[in-house]
Amino acid sequence: MDNYCFGIPKSSEYEFDKANFVLPGEIEEKYIESKDEKFIYVDAKCPVFEIGGILHPDKNQNEYFRLDASQKDKYTDAHKWLGQSTAGGCLRFYTDAKAVALKVVYRGCVLGMHHFCDRGVYGFDMHTGTGTDRRYAGKAMQTFAENPNENCQVLELYGSAVELMINFPLYGGIQKLSIGLPADCFVSKPSPRKYLPVAFYGSSITQGGCVSRPGNIYSNLLCRALDCDNINLGFSGSAFGETYAADFLGTREISCFVMDYDYNSPTAQTLADTHLPFYEAFRKGQPDVPVVFVSHPCYGEPSAEGIKRRDIIKATYDVALSRGDKVYFVDGNEFFPQPYRDLFSVDNLHPNDLGNYYMAKAIWPKLAEALGVK
Repeated sequence: MDNYCFGIPKSSEYEFDKANFVLPGEIEEKYIESKDEKFIYVDAKCPVFEIGGILHPDKNQNEYFRLDASQKDKYTDAHKWLGQSTAGGCLRFYTDAKAVALKVVYRGCVLGMHHFCDRGVYGFDMHTGTGTDRRYAGKAMQTFAENPNENCQVLELYGSAVELMINFPLYGGIQKLSIGLPADCFVSKPSPRKYLPVAFYGSSITQGGCVSRPGNIYSNLLCRALDCDNINLGFSGSAFGETYAADFLGTREISCFVMDYDYNSPTAQTLADTHLPFYEAFRKGQPDVPVVFVSHPCYGEPSAEGIKRRDIIKATYDVALSRGDKVYFVDGNEFFPQPYRDLFSVDNLHPNDLGNYYMAKAIWPKLAEALGVK
């Protein structure tokens, strides 16, 4: 049964009546982007909002960037480009507004992919609620202006005050983001997260290809089930076990690391040459953080090459286990049930929404065990 496979959703026990509420007009002027007859537009970098998953731009060269923006000279060209995609990033706040506007200026959007819808590429999606009880607010689906680099959308909110979570684009970047708030509403910081962030490293699948909207990638589903932020280092076609990515994760406060590194390595031998070294580089900075190793999803009978790759990942797991490390292994060949495994993919490579759900469902027991989730 799929009923509550991630546990029964539960709201946060945080008491918002103790929060520091402000009116939009009371926000420091330097954060006010513009005003119109309906909204006061506030820079998303304002302290009344909480940015999660990526480093706050104020602490990262004023960029929405998934790696350390001050170290770009060390990165591959692909990572300089894809680092500006905001997969895993989100913004949260609490408000009694009846409507909220989202205004974005994009950068670095990957357009025109035949197997990946635009909403999944550079759309935002919104959820209301707290803790693990967050509900998708369907009216926030991305709309498209004539100019694809700029867009503004309005989300109607009904009922009492809510916490709003906005998931950032997966294959698009943010140059500027502002939140439109009615002048007569109040706003405050959101409830505290239950867990420290979970980090992910891997390929285009890890980055989010090819779901219909950001909230449906397996890493966001897992972090939704935990109530934590998502540090997503998925790099489409270019995750080759770069130790600088492991070093970066070594500087972040995280509760667990899902090492989804497999598919992009050109051969089984190059995977063997880089998989354990990447893990060891991560361990230098994070000696005690649990790690979940994941092999690539399989939509049919595993190939000889696929079996070699899985065995290489399992070998890293075995080495780590022999050292007494807190590690877990998930076999991607077991993600999807028989028959009709083709239902879970758009192209027999990238999982669709259903495929991402089943990936999250398969990884969840190990992740929950690693974090002691009851």
